[in-house]
Amino acid sequence: MIKSFKTFLKHTAKDFHNQSVNPPVVRASTIIFKSMQHIRKTQTKAKKKPLGGHYDYGRQGTSTTYILQRILTKLEDSYHVFTTPTGFGSVFLAIFSIIRPGDEMLVADPVYSPTRILTQNYLKEFNIKTVFYNPHDLKTLKNNITKKTKLIFCRKSW
Repeated sequence: MIKSFKTFLKHTAKDFHNQSVNPPVVRASTIIFKSMQHIRKTQTKAKKKPLGGHYDYGRQGTSTTYILQRILTKLEDSYHVFTTPTGFGSVFLAIFSIIRPGDEMLVADPVYSPTRILTQNYLKEFNIKTVFYNPHDLKTLKNNITKKTKLIFCRKSW
């Protein structure tokens, strides 16, 4: 039986452990373990039962994060969703999931300052070329696309 989207929204976030309709908001920062073996056991448990409260680092692995990722995966009709603790964390994840040494990327010129520093300075050390384009003149984008271009990083205009 296929659930409707409304049914999905009503039942997705249930907290079966505590029998509540909504999962509790779990806040965490530093997680303390007795040994590396204890960390590995916790990580193994988390893979088997993600809602079991098996945290391995900060907010990663909390039931709140897991349920949010599950809801977003369904809403976006995607295979998987990753949540990050910061906007720049998501920028970093997006870039590093695609770019490899020898690749080129095109980046909108008025990009977020930390993204500019990452792409303009840091990636150079890894033989990754960044070319900045004017998002108001798409000819600058078109003229800079090469066979080595693996990513076009856009900036949302406000």
